[in-house]
Amino acid sequence: MLYVVGTPIGNIQDISRRAVETLQKVDLIACEDTRHTGLLLSRLGIKKPLISYYQHTEEARTALLVEKLKEGQNIALVSDAGMPVISDPGAVLVEAAHKEGLAVSVVPGPTAVTSAVALAGIRGGFVFIGFLAEKNKDKEGQITPFITSPLPLVFYCASHDLADTFSFLLGLLGDRRVWVVKELTKMYEGVFDTRLSEEIDFDTHGEFVLIVEGKAPTALTALPPVEHLRRYLELGMDKKEAIKRVAAERGVKKDEIYKIALEL
Repeated sequence: MLYVVGTPIGNIQDISRRAVETLQKVDLIACEDTRHTGLLLSRLGIKKPLISYYQHTEEARTALLVEKLKEGQNIALVSDAGMPVISDPGAVLVEAAHKEGLAVSVVPGPTAVTSAVALAGIRGGFVFIGFLAEKNKDKEGQITPFITSPLPLVFYCASHDLADTFSFLLGLLGDRRVWVVKELTKMYEGVFDTRLSEEIDFDTHGEFVLIVEGKAPTALTALPPVEHLRRYLELGMDKKEAIKRVAAERGVKKDEIYKIALEL
């Protein structure tokens, strides 16, 4: 049996009784960082064999772990914090286990995304994007399908990327309200309600979840695409930038707006 086990995102008291019992009974624990998980197990009084299973070893280690599962071993999959698979390694192994007809069970635990949304008091649904890619082009690819979504967009962000992420999101999404949730379940847990254009005036140490408000309906998107584009061009916006902006705001491909630009 493969157990997908959620572990605390900061406060060890959040670990469930079922998670502890599962970690006690399995034969092997696959984890991102053996030192980190070893410390958690030590505090829980558990001794088990550990095997590192992180982003760059997923493909190679999956085959090994699947073979062990076939041999009848029980394996727990954990991440450094929260639920495996959710912006953490694990999806490759879970998918492989399902394909092989092997039993998989989930042992729910804390997740930063749902905890942050609850702490910020966000109503209704949301779009979870997770960590952004390193290159701006790849970031745009992650976000562009959701630019016009009325639902809030939720991101994970490391402290050293916070300022650059604010700047990038401001350029791509425009100035929007953003809830900055930091250090969930820890001593300095907090929520800061600000805007992407505002200067960051809070302590940026720690781990962050950003919740950016969804796209509000605008008069421009209610216009025909050709008039939408014309308005931006009349404002003096560069044609390339205008095409990109209109496509993003309308949720269509840039080629479609480019054809309209040629007609103009």
